[in-house]
Amino acid sequence: MPKPGVAVHGTDHAHVVELTQKLAEAGAEVRSIVATDDGIGPWLASQFLDARTTDPYADDIDIVVCAAIPSERAQIAIDAMEAGKDVVLDKPGVIDREQLDAVREVQSSTGRRWLVVFNERLGNPAMSEAFARAQSGAIGRVVHTVGLGPHTLNLKHRPEWFFDPRRYGGILVDIGTHQVDQFLAFTGATSASVQAANVRTHADHAGVQVLGEMMLTADNGATGYARVDYLTPKGLGAWGDVRFTAVGTDGYLEVRQVDNHLTLVDREQRADIDCAAKGIDWALAFVAGDMPIAQQHVLNVHAVCIDAQHSAAVDILPAT
Repeated sequence: MPKPGVAVHGTDHAHVVELTQKLAEAGAEVRSIVATDDGIGPWLASQFLDARTTDPYADDIDIVVCAAIPSERAQIAIDAMEAGKDVVLDKPGVIDREQLDAVREVQSSTGRRWLVVFNERLGNPAMSEAFARAQSGAIGRVVHTVGLGPHTLNLKHRPEWFFDPRRYGGILVDIGTHQVDQFLAFTGATSASVQAANVRTHADHAGVQVLGEMMLTADNGATGYARVDYLTPKGLGAWGDVRFTAVGTDGYLEVRQVDNHLTLVDREQRADIDCAAKGIDWALAFVAGDMPIAQQHVLNVHAVCIDAQHSAAVDILPAT
């Protein structure tokens, strides 16, 4: 079978590199790279010298990859799907309800795949293993989760659009997609209501939201708490120390992503599992024509995040 053709349209976030490389490693062929910034895009193009710099929706393209400025991703995805292409995006895929409704309508009418890669679950071996264990019933029915998504701020290296929530959507719409994805997936829920949400902004840069939290109740009765922030100190030596806990009727599990570690406690024992050697297959599934997660789930994640962001109380995090 011929290799699926990939076009990259939108290179404003470094996650585009991983998305593109994963698809290439899974057997797709990168044929077009349309750069939308002066750094990441040209560098990525240098890694795929046979790729052209135009025509991302040409006949030889099957998959369009996008990590543009978040506010621009929806239109790129819509254009791609209307041109008959499937789409792989960095999170968030949309930043407001209007964009979500537009993407939902086009995805439904075209039947194209619209995958937003929530890489804290889909790209981390420990989280992938935890989800498999939970799905197998290892801890019974999941009734509560806690998702923590701390990141480093690196303010001096951030692009201009990072200072404007109208362009990146806000911290709960952006980073929060990971935690909502985890909550819905592990609890088996299809939707959730936001019980409370809060956002705190940078003392010197009002457009930069540095902490967000939300309390959720799923349609099946499960509850969850999520906190995301840009307060990780440099001493960690990594971009963030993501933690996740799922409490079930027969046990619980805890994930620490920074070292690919899973702790699983059931009715019989505690197991500490090193997941570093376990594989990740979202790109293999997508190149093969499948969706690694349900299409409706991807849409539902964004709906919850948008609700949380729009209902959040906002104040300033005092300077220290």
